[in-house]
Amino acid sequence: MTIDLTSKVDVTSRLSPGQARKVLAEIFNHSPNLVSFTKHAREQMRERDLKSGDVLNVLKAGKILSVPDFENGSFRYRVQTNKMTVVMAFKKPNHVVVLTAWRD
Repeated sequence: MTIDLTSKVDVTSRLSPGQARKVLAEIFNHSPNLVSFTKHAREQMRERDLKSGDVLNVLKAGKILSVPDFENGSFRYRVQTNKMTVVMAFKKPNHVVVLTAWRD
């Protein structure tokens, strides 16, 4: 399934892990510069010695294994590799916000 980012993908609703992974892949294929970091994420990354490149690699290649949590008005997805977890949310069909990250 290809997701056309110009269509109305309702990223404000709960997406299955597979749907969220596909939206994330499409964002990286078409608009990789539309990833932002919250102040909290940047602080946590600095404290945990994580670089933005590390986080972007997790978003590109990681798996979403569980349904999202709903917190502070948005669905939050955990994108995981064997070494790191990144918590992110979709703000628009083509915009990802990193909320926090840590090493596993």
